[in-house]
Amino acid sequence: MMVNNYKLNGHIFIEIPEGISCLGSDEFDPYSSDKEKPLQEVFISTFWISKYPTTVLQFYNYLRSVNKDLPRSWGRVNEKGIPLLLEKYENYPVTNISWEMASDYCKWLSNLSGKNVVLPTEAEWEKAARGGEARIWPWGDFFDASFCNSIESGRQGICSIFEYEKGASPYGVMHMAGNVWEWCSDFWHPISHNDIKFINPINYKPSGRRVVKGGSAFCSKEVIRPACRDWTNSVNQGGGDDGFRVAIRLF
Repeated sequence: MMVNNYKLNGHIFIEIPEGISCLGSDEFDPYSSDKEKPLQEVFISTFWISKYPTTVLQFYNYLRSVNKDLPRSWGRVNEKGIPLLLEKYENYPVTNISWEMASDYCKWLSNLSGKNVVLPTEAEWEKAARGGEARIWPWGDFFDASFCNSIESGRQGICSIFEYEKGASPYGVMHMAGNVWEWCSDFWHPISHNDIKFINPINYKPSGRRVVKGGSAFCSKEVIRPACRDWTNSVNQGGGDDGFRVAIRLF
């Protein structure tokens, strides 16, 4: 259910109820890999997650609030110092975001709201994307290029968060397959999925990599599956298709 009348810097939050959730994949998923196996059940406590990835406008509000310089890649500004790209791209997912930048944004929202705003764990992210089930894509076990922004969609680039409404997850969370990669809290290890705790799993074992989920507009249908486990270097690195969404953790 959507959290009534609750927005934070334009984020709309959806409540993900506590319960058992599937994590990973098995032989019934034709695109599964060893990094995702075995398919496991975990218990996830109630949390909230933003309906959409964080946008350029939302990140601009953060930069302005904390007096940080605008990224050079944003280009020219108008006479008021507002980036011209906001005219066209304010509702596009913000990209070129490192894990550290995404984490700092969460801390800023926490200070504004008094709530525990965080990057979702891999298990939380996957539950929000799959509805707790072992479905291959957020909408089901069939692939349809009109449901997401991937290579098969033919867009050849990132799109607004308000497109591809048919691709919503069972909870109504958008763009959990394609468009931009999204950072998670977890450190990434190739076999960490095999050794997790049952309740609210998260990998705290240090690594130079962090988990990213969801694939991007430049990935194929195999990669944009919510079960797919991938990584990006976690020390001040974020590529042109690396973004994030935020969550509110209640524990």
